[in-house]
Amino acid sequence: MATTGAGRRPVGIGLVGCGSNGQIHADGLRKLCEDGDAVAVAAADPSEAARAAADRNCPFGYLTDEPRRVIEDPAVEAVMISAPTAAHRQIVLAAVEAGKPLLCEKPLAPTIEDVRELCAAVAASGLTAQVGFHSRFHPIVDRLHHLVVSAELGAAMAYTLRDDQYWPTGDVVPGHSSWRSARSEAGGGALLEHSIHAADLVCWLFGPARRVWARTRAVFGYDVEDVAAVTVEHESGVVGTVLSVFNGVRGREERRFEVFFEQASVETTTDFIVGAPEDGLLIQRPDAPAERPDLAALREAHFSALGLPRRDFLFYTYPADRNWVRAVAAGTPTSPGFDDALRAHELVEAAYRSAAGADGAP
Repeated sequence: MATTGAGRRPVGIGLVGCGSNGQIHADGLRKLCEDGDAVAVAAADPSEAARAAADRNCPFGYLTDEPRRVIEDPAVEAVMISAPTAAHRQIVLAAVEAGKPLLCEKPLAPTIEDVRELCAAVAASGLTAQVGFHSRFHPIVDRLHHLVVSAELGAAMAYTLRDDQYWPTGDVVPGHSSWRSARSEAGGGALLEHSIHAADLVCWLFGPARRVWARTRAVFGYDVEDVAAVTVEHESGVVGTVLSVFNGVRGREERRFEVFFEQASVETTTDFIVGAPEDGLLIQRPDAPAERPDLAALREAHFSALGLPRRDFLFYTYPADRNWVRAVAAGTPTSPGFDDALRAHELVEAAYRSAAGADGAP
């Protein structure tokens, strides 16, 4: 392959899983191909319609219904996994066996036992491996992380996080696949399938969970929860609450996150879409007017710091995927990795144990 203008060789990418998330990754991959960072070698999915949709977003060298054909193709140097959760284990292990760097969407697997197996396999392989926690690439979340790490507002004391989304299952949203409402396929509901992002963020910001208490509900009548209320005590001493909800409200979704520091409180609201109308950031210091930073300027500074060459992307999967592809090209570790995912999964698993009446220690 020819090298790019910056001296890097574009990475041959194979996409496994062409559903709604895979199509979003395909859109970002097209941009990475245009930027000279990647080559879209192949895409696999059992659905011909899904393959065609991904190919419209990013023209691939070929399409197939066989994941192993993609994984074992010598032209595929790294594997992007966006299949349903229950399929992750087989695909991740196949990629590791083939010695291919990988990016796997969250959650990693339906059960904590499978998650631990995958994390151990990836760690033993030494491969560049990233997990799809793209919320870390949001400029408002990045600003919050800076405030926690720098302690410029004093130590973080406590937080409250509310995370909601319409239920992405066919009985609630016509046209959606329905595997997310089946425990055998998803492993869990709102907390695992959606708020694993929130679990990752609170562990990234405040450290691993020490103890977890939780209650869940299944209002829609499926065998996975649509409501989870979780209290978390972190090893750092920070305590917080997470409320995760799958509902029938389409047209908006958001994560509202309030963090209380020794010398200020910070309120953030974020969505998965760049420049979403829900986005907000407020910093309240003692005896001073509330600060509301210019979000457009914050985004621009953040994207510039990441070295992004373009601004025509709608989802934060593009900077996250670019981060992974560049790490693959350099042969270096990347973040968020499978170790980060394990901490998030352990928090969620502790919540499920607590909700079932068991001990809540991760």
